[in-house]
Amino acid sequence: MSKMAMAEVCLERVESGFSVKALWSSMAKSLAQIHCRVMHKSVSRPVNGKYRCWTCLQEFDSTW
Repeated sequence: MSKMAMAEVCLERVESGFSVKALWSSMAKSLAQIHCRVMHKSVSRPVNGKYRCWTCLQEFDSTW
């Protein structure tokens, strides 16, 4: 296949924007946040618009 033919094939390919890795990463982050909010009771005061859990050191955005 010539270089021009390869370039034309690459131009026809359309990316869907769906990523399985991003989906699993988002699910894992959500699960970790739920676990932290249910199990850990040591939360800091909001600093720069974020709360921090002192047990697992996760940061959460303040909603106000």
